[in-house]
Amino acid sequence: MNRLQIYFTALLLSVNLSGCAFLPANFALISTGADVGLTALTGKSTSEHIADEVTKMDCQWSRIFSEWKVCLTDEEYVTNLLRMNCKTYSWNFLNIPYCKENN
Repeated sequence: MNRLQIYFTALLLSVNLSGCAFLPANFALISTGADVGLTALTGKSTSEHIADEVTKMDCQWSRIFSEWKVCLTDEEYVTNLLRMNCKTYSWNFLNIPYCKENN
């Protein structure tokens, strides 16, 4: 990643995390609507996609509500699933996996 990409990524993250405080309200609404659409389409928000690119891992903010790290390699994700030792895996609305038979 070159320096310009790093600065652009930092800018996007700071705007996203600040709640778009210095952007016009119309832009914030459009941005939020686009983010909702992207999340519905891909299962990830804009900031999660950016974090994926920066870290080269699978990042998901909802994992802060689980014992898993927020950003995982593919191998770590599979290892975590196998440790759960489920017969049938399922995912809740936050996309956090659980054993379906325990419900």
